[in-house]
Amino acid sequence: MGVPPSSASVLPGDTTQTPDKYWILLSERPTPPEETEPWTVPVSSTYVSRLREEGVRPVVRSRWLHAVSAHLTLEQRSAVAALPFVRDIRPVAGGQPHVHSVAPTPPPLNSSPPPPDSLRFGPSRGSLARINAVAPMERGLDGHGVRIGFLDAHFRGLQHAAFTPLRRDDRMIALRNFTEDSQGGNHGSAVASVTSGHAPGSLIGPARGAEVLGATTEYTPSETNAEEDDFVAGLEWLHRRGAQVVNVSIGYNTFDEGEDSYTTDDLDGDTGITTRAVDRAAQLGMTVVVSAGNSGCASPDSCWYYVNTPADADSAITVGAMTPDSSLASFSSRGPTADGRIKPDVVVQGENVLAAWDDEGFAQVGGTSFASPQVTGIVAQMLQMDPDLSPMTVRRFLRQTASQSQNPDNRMGWGIVNAEAAIRAAERHARATPPSTLTVDAPYPNPASSQLTIPVRAPAHTSSVRITLSAFPGYTTVDRTVAVRPGPNWITLDLSETPSGLYVYRVQGTRRLHSGTVALDPSP
Repeated sequence: MGVPPSSASVLPGDTTQTPDKYWILLSERPTPPEETEPWTVPVSSTYVSRLREEGVRPVVRSRWLHAVSAHLTLEQRSAVAALPFVRDIRPVAGGQPHVHSVAPTPPPLNSSPPPPDSLRFGPSRGSLARINAVAPMERGLDGHGVRIGFLDAHFRGLQHAAFTPLRRDDRMIALRNFTEDSQGGNHGSAVASVTSGHAPGSLIGPARGAEVLGATTEYTPSETNAEEDDFVAGLEWLHRRGAQVVNVSIGYNTFDEGEDSYTTDDLDGDTGITTRAVDRAAQLGMTVVVSAGNSGCASPDSCWYYVNTPADADSAITVGAMTPDSSLASFSSRGPTADGRIKPDVVVQGENVLAAWDDEGFAQVGGTSFASPQVTGIVAQMLQMDPDLSPMTVRRFLRQTASQSQNPDNRMGWGIVNAEAAIRAAERHARATPPSTLTVDAPYPNPASSQLTIPVRAPAHTSSVRITLSAFPGYTTVDRTVAVRPGPNWITLDLSETPSGLYVYRVQGTRRLHSGTVALDPSP
């Protein structure tokens, strides 16, 4: 299995080979400015300068871990270990990047989806209905206003037709490649489509209205230790870019020959570098959803009773896979973790899941890689309902409302997700803690065509707001008093008979007025 990443011993070897890569864990963080989270402070430039004096060239600088990764010769490692500010040196260890597809590349099902003009589920309805996710989507919950991050392989620029609304509405915030080489493949874009795709009649993702960030941290042609390195850099980048929930459809355990791998004892929620990064992300308020892995129990003599890193993280929402008949998929990894915790947390369908494929087509795919993005979309809906939910509260609601919440086990965790119930729990939480004053988010879409939705969060004891829509220089075309409840409300105006143009909208509460502009263009 190789040397555990916690080992600090120097291994004998051929010193003429390319130097091995290590994490250099540093002590004594710089004192941050007031009200600054210490984990977000950059690595001390003084420490980096001192390392450079030893000939060390940092590859990744991790703010969260207060560490740098670098290639070190035996001599450099001894010199670096002697530096007073170096706490530990660990091999950059990780594991096989489980790009979780359990079948050969599937053929396209439909190369010409109809234009995205309505909420028509098509073949995606089946997997959504099995986790009670259709009703929230029909109510209009789509992750609007929530920013989702993906750590994965190649995203193909998210150019598939299922992402046309995402690009059109400027919700594709950024894509970045953290690997050293370019690559092909469909995995990253297919995973993202399950969460955020919108091709009515073919594929509808639970978070089709969310914003998207994509970090390529997996290089699929090989399985090397560098992928954990890229993972940490990518996750920190997603945090800096404002991701509220992150999907991780990759995992680590065993690397290529000659690389450092994990032992089963390392899968304890505290050892893996990516595991520790996920826990740090949760401490910073970012919910991380991780696929459990595909090392399940296909036959009695090949069972693997562990989830990989970072699915073993204490704070991760780890997702296993079930079949369309709601039984556990044979490939779905199962727990417990090395320290005895139940994993996975929940399961959703992971066989015959519809995803965008290649540049135009769709395909039925399988693996826990395509289970976790469904849960990520539901989490986005929960955060749309209540942006103040902490990662641990999100996980608690998902667990409490799942099918076997009273009797969890290491096969299906707390059971099959019930999206409607989890979102209702988020709604109750939001209404129990309404804002102190009326808040109004930007109306959408803008420009609008036939409908305009205005998100309103009302304080306690508020029963209605007045909404007006006025054309320049002051002609009022809409004037309505709308009933609201404390907490989140989505008010939709029918503008099908309203002329095109630029309008001023006003939302008047008991003590506060919000206003802004919105364009109306009824043309397709």
